[in-house]
Amino acid sequence: MQEVKVKKRKGSLLLKIAVFCFAVFLVSMLIGQQVSIGQKREELKELEQALREQEVINDELRYDLEADNRNSNEYAEKVARRELDYVKPGERVFYNVGGNN
Repeated sequence: MQEVKVKKRKGSLLLKIAVFCFAVFLVSMLIGQQVSIGQKREELKELEQALREQEVINDELRYDLEADNRNSNEYAEKVARRELDYVKPGERVFYNVGGNN
């Protein structure tokens, strides 16, 4: 009878070890998923910011392409300032070297 009890204990110890390993595996997978979700959220924020910037550029281009604006001096001045970096005499130009913030 003692042999039966010993085998029963070994089986339950093996089961406990297996359950413990499975629990550790699940916890590590959940932590990995949370890290991945955080990275994807950060990437989404960056892409949304880039989208907003591009929408502003697109709106400016649409405005520039309007028929009444195309023939005006205002359009030529915008193109000269933006594309050719021209400035008016006595005008100061400031550049943001610190980034987008």
